[in-house]
Amino acid sequence: MSEQPKRRPTLILGASPRVSVPMARSLQRYGIPVDIASFQPEDRDIHSRAICGFHRLPSRQPDPALFTRALLDLVRERQFDTILPAGDPALAALRDLYNELSPTVHVGCPPPAVVERVLNKSLTLEAAQKVGIRVPFTCTITADQLDSVAPQLRFPVVAKPAKKGAAAFKVFYFHTLQELSKALTANAWGPVMLQEYCPGVGVGIEILIHKGECIARFQHRRLKEAPVSGGVAILAVAEEPDPELFASSMALLRALEWEGVAMVEFRSDRETGTSALMEVNGRFWGSVSFPIVAGVDFPLYYWQVLHGERPTVPPRYSVGMRWRWSPGYVDRLQSFLFRNTGQPGPRPSLLRDLMRTPADFSPLIREAVWSWSDPRPFFEESARAVWSLLAAPSTSALRRVVPSKLKKYAAIYFRLPRQMRTTYIRLRIHDMLSLSSQNGRPALANAQSFLFVCYGNMMRSPMAEAMLKQALLTRGICGPVVRSAGLHASPGREAHAWAIAVSQEIALPLDQHRAQLLTPELISSSDAIFAMDFENLAELETLYPAAKHKIFLLGSYAEAKGTNQEIPDPYFGDIDTTRRCYSVLSKCIDNLASDIASSRQELTLCR
Repeated sequence: MSEQPKRRPTLILGASPRVSVPMARSLQRYGIPVDIASFQPEDRDIHSRAICGFHRLPSRQPDPALFTRALLDLVRERQFDTILPAGDPALAALRDLYNELSPTVHVGCPPPAVVERVLNKSLTLEAAQKVGIRVPFTCTITADQLDSVAPQLRFPVVAKPAKKGAAAFKVFYFHTLQELSKALTANAWGPVMLQEYCPGVGVGIEILIHKGECIARFQHRRLKEAPVSGGVAILAVAEEPDPELFASSMALLRALEWEGVAMVEFRSDRETGTSALMEVNGRFWGSVSFPIVAGVDFPLYYWQVLHGERPTVPPRYSVGMRWRWSPGYVDRLQSFLFRNTGQPGPRPSLLRDLMRTPADFSPLIREAVWSWSDPRPFFEESARAVWSLLAAPSTSALRRVVPSKLKKYAAIYFRLPRQMRTTYIRLRIHDMLSLSSQNGRPALANAQSFLFVCYGNMMRSPMAEAMLKQALLTRGICGPVVRSAGLHASPGREAHAWAIAVSQEIALPLDQHRAQLLTPELISSSDAIFAMDFENLAELETLYPAAKHKIFLLGSYAEAKGTNQEIPDPYFGDIDTTRRCYSVLSKCIDNLASDIASSRQELTLCR
């Protein structure tokens, strides 16, 4: 008997147990060593017999260059020859690094331009319309653009991130304009896609496509979702491929020039016989274990295609088989019991749902993560879900009694990456106890360059830059370099519409401003760096600890001497909020310019 050839290891990028573990088991059965790497702070380590190693990479969000170096070093060190994405953030990462990776590694996605057509839902829906697939009314907006599209919206609407892979939420359902407006104002979601709600059930058409031809296919229908208002599948049934939906899916994937695995999601109304496209997942999906146990081993087939092998795909799979993701039932129950205003949507009967649940746990229904030979991933994921449910009552009670200001601080804390949270708490406590040096004004005697930093470089920091330039010029001071940047800026983006309007009112127009992303070079070349709030400050101090001595709160130059010297982001308000913000900025900048003028005799005076 000949020995099986030794294969180089594969890296699965992404650490969702119900996705990554079935993928790893599939490849391990074929003799392929598998490692998993995570770059998202909220991911937990995965322990499985199918996994040779688990790696923790730096988050992409604060420092993409650091993430890139770490991933490339890991690939070289472990000699991976294949990288497969397990989730949209991983797919977005592989898109951005495709040119660096593809010369030496089999990358589990098409070239970047093709991936963008799937990650950008607007491009996906546009391609679908061109091939004759029905799509719901869709528009992409930010919070300040809601009024302009409100007359076109037909409620209920579905809200999703405009772009996959950089999302703060999955999906929300809104039944009124007021609900939608409140949610957009209260959350820093950025661009959001709003879709007309389509009645019916979710149907997934899973396909492995290679050079325009279908290598393998599978279809499932959702029976239950978590949360109850709609989200991910927790109970599903395998079906015969619907000829019309399959033909539409293939036409769409060919139009997108897709290569590899994809799940095309439809909402099918069985009463009217109509279906509408929801989205395309261009990577391994949450229910990937379902087709595997039903007889369609997508991870293995895709690995074989990437390596030039011809997969042996069975002509049929187990139609009628049911599949369950048990931890999702805990999420579903939690959404019944502790649904908050951030999750509006239809609410079925809890009693009826509980009465039907025992039948869902029949031993004949296949479990997403369970394996007799590898039970640990199932128990770890289930324990986390149960713990979340047990903690929910205290969390819900605290939400009702905690002051709104502390709620706001808590929301910021959980929004920050884990490595920045301790710094944020320290800054908050020091500020409340008046212990922080940030409560005083910095010495600027030798500062020749100033940098203002906010979240997106669209409202606060560009105006602070413009104001200081004018204030120094008015005082006859030339020489200092004044710039601004955003921790999460989209380079080249225009200033916010409210910022432009108010800037024109005060004769400091921001029409020509274009956002720039904060870089290590900007930090190192600046003598004094001013953050707008404690969230900015925590990120700056964590990302650039060596520059901590020159990072300050601009609010330390405010007229008021209170401890909380933040300049809140007007993005979550309205144009009047922007006016009030710029009024505070004006006072701070005037005091800053006066300090510069009085403390530094060596500045060159304009003649």
